[in-house]
Amino acid sequence: MPLEGVQFEAFGAADADHFAWVTGHEFVADRERALTESAFLPLGERILDVGCGEGATLFHLGRPEGAVGIDASEDKIAFCREHVPGPEFMVADAEELPFEDDRFDHVIVRDVFHHLPEPSQLVNEIARVLEPTGRLDVLEPCAFNPLVALHAIVTPAERGELESTPSRLSAMLSARFTHVAVTRHQALPVHRVVFHPRLGRPGWHGARPAVAALERVAQALMPQLMWSYIHLRARGHR
Repeated sequence: MPLEGVQFEAFGAADADHFAWVTGHEFVADRERALTESAFLPLGERILDVGCGEGATLFHLGRPEGAVGIDASEDKIAFCREHVPGPEFMVADAEELPFEDDRFDHVIVRDVFHHLPEPSQLVNEIARVLEPTGRLDVLEPCAFNPLVALHAIVTPAERGELESTPSRLSAMLSARFTHVAVTRHQALPVHRVVFHPRLGRPGWHGARPAVAALERVAQALMPQLMWSYIHLRARGHR
């Protein structure tokens, strides 16, 4: 569905600063690339990135030729075409995908489901455009993580993160897929706060060792149920 209200105000325009941060800030970009590769590799041959935003996911995946990225924002798609050469980008409604049945063998979706009032419609559309032997990879924030919960509380456009749980997402995908596997990533991404381009200090090089150490401790001690990202890999759509 088209972006409206709070969602349009938050996500209607391309965020060049955020793209530069997640792709160009050495410390942040390394972690973004590792997260992206962990969730979405190996790549298929005919890839669809739903809700591609500024194109950072496909950027970190090597800008694969033949991949297609869609987003509801015309401004973001224009940004992708300029800054992420290789894939094809188009404006499209995630709940009414403009593709024929069985078009893709790999669909990737990051940080999209918690923004949709009826996410099951997107699941139905993905099942339609995904070939029978294809794969769906979903990466979503976890409501049980303290940083995610805080982010949702202070950011009106992200309130949907409070309902983003492994059980809810798994049940949603299981309605259309016969096999859904769940893994977790990034226990406590402190770097997203400390080096945030607007709220933090992205140039604070001296903090990097402490941030890395704190994240390692969190990775070792936090229950995986509370880790910040939920990855769901689904196959065998009904």
